[in-house]
Amino acid sequence: MVAVLLVIALVAGSPAGAGATGAKVAVNGSDTSPGQLQQAATPRDNTFRDPRLVYPDPRTQYPDPRQLYPDPRQKFLDRRQDPNADHRPVTPAVPIVIITQPVYVAAPQACVVPGYWAYAWVPQSDVSSVWVPGYYNYDALWVDGHYESRAYSGGYYQPYWVPERAC
Repeated sequence: MVAVLLVIALVAGSPAGAGATGAKVAVNGSDTSPGQLQQAATPRDNTFRDPRLVYPDPRTQYPDPRQLYPDPRQKFLDRRQDPNADHRPVTPAVPIVIITQPVYVAAPQACVVPGYWAYAWVPQSDVSSVWVPGYYNYDALWVDGHYESRAYSGGYYQPYWVPERAC
């Protein structure tokens, strides 16, 4: 029994060509066997090499800058990282009761004419004496110069406040 397993292990472990097993895999349009790596030609000596060996992964050459310079604001977001953190659950011990107060809004009347300034004309009259020089009247008679009374009318605008009223 041990001999049979040994023979199976030797046959399964021995490399066989792609034509011997009949299994081929298409990679990038070319036929390669599952164990064979696709190779690239270099311009110097036209020999085929593994592209993973020619061009190494840059991620392995340079460290992640996020690891080198962590954000100080992110320092204690995880409570397990802060040694001084209180590790109790963040729940209030006493329930908080909020009582709202009623709000009363007094609306003004729908139609109100606001107060305003208005102006009223206050008439004034004045009488004064005026010198009238001598002249000839319509009958061609001479009238001597004299003083005459004349009335003048005038006035001014007086401002007054009109209070607001309902329509």
